[in-house]
Amino acid sequence: MMKIFHMRHRSNHQINLFFLIWMIIFAIMLCSAGVCYGVLRNEQINVMRDIEEMNNEIASSKLATEHYKAQIASNASRWAIRDRLAQDKSTLQEIQPQQIESIHAPTNQPTMASK
Repeated sequence: MMKIFHMRHRSNHQINLFFLIWMIIFAIMLCSAGVCYGVLRNEQINVMRDIEEMNNEIASSKLATEHYKAQIASNASRWAIRDRLAQDKSTLQEIQPQQIESIHAPTNQPTMASK
């Protein structure tokens, strides 16, 4: 009876070779999945940073464009040009409204050439 007990006891604690190989393969797969997840997550964070940086550059460019448009509009106004000409002591004179001739395009001619 003691032999049967020892045989049962010994056989319960033995690990099957197939099970051991399967556990090693599973551990390797699990570690590989963790490493792959880390690499992909790092790449995702880098892409998000690049997108945020590009959005900041776009916003900065739009702000600069609006600034330049406002600056051009202020420099190109009639009063700003007159002030600049006065500061430069220009000899240019203002054209009187009576001297301006208005020419209108004839309305009886077609706007596009006929075929």
